[in-house]
Amino acid sequence: GNLVTASPISDMNPMLAALGAKLVLSSFVGGEAGGGSPSEISRRKVPVSEFFLKYRTVDLKPYELVESIEIPLLQTSLEFVAPFKQARRREDDISIVTSGMRLLIAPAEDGGYIIKDASMAFGGMAPTTVMTTKTAGSLIGKPFIADTFRSASQTLLDELHLPEDVPGGQVEYRRALASSYLYQFYLHCVGEVESDIERSKGSLPPAPVVADVEKSGAACFVCSTKPSIGGVQKYPAPKVAKGL
Repeated sequence: GNLVTASPISDMNPMLAALGAKLVLSSFVGGEAGGGSPSEISRRKVPVSEFFLKYRTVDLKPYELVESIEIPLLQTSLEFVAPFKQARRREDDISIVTSGMRLLIAPAEDGGYIIKDASMAFGGMAPTTVMTTKTAGSLIGKPFIADTFRSASQTLLDELHLPEDVPGGQVEYRRALASSYLYQFYLHCVGEVESDIERSKGSLPPAPVVADVEKSGAACFVCSTKPSIGGVQKYPAPKVAKGL
């Protein structure tokens, strides 16, 4: 339902698109005409990034259904993904802007890291889930450092246009959120690199240095452990009329 209803502010769809996931769509052979045998099933694969055609419209025939989702496995190290979401409440609220991002890096000859591949998708910034291919392309081949992501943030702002009369309003706020996600993703990836270095027992180059004042920027409530919630409501003793 989350996929086929094609909500432009879905939390799951940008993640699947950024991961390069594919949908397996199936139907009975001859299903368009109402015929076909149950043993004859036709299947086709559609990348999630190409599944959303326009607002609330997807590449799914009336006689097809989504049978399964194929999600590529990540490398065991130096490939990272993260979700991002901003809403008015932590629980039970739709997103203002949501995103999924993936990054692949490799050790560089200068002792640092170079970005080998990147993909990112956003919800709440267009009538459909949208891939920011120009921004992702601007990262590839660049060093994995803060300045690379600061520069790419401007590319992202140029790529994500919202008209002043866009449904939901908050044009500049939404654009600022999308841009901030990208730098937040960099901070998240630095932390992941540090974990990979620890697991590799020092065989990888050191991670970029992040200033202490910026480290909290990697925090994301979507990835954080959900706090326990409890409450008690006390009612006064009922008043009883004398003689009743």
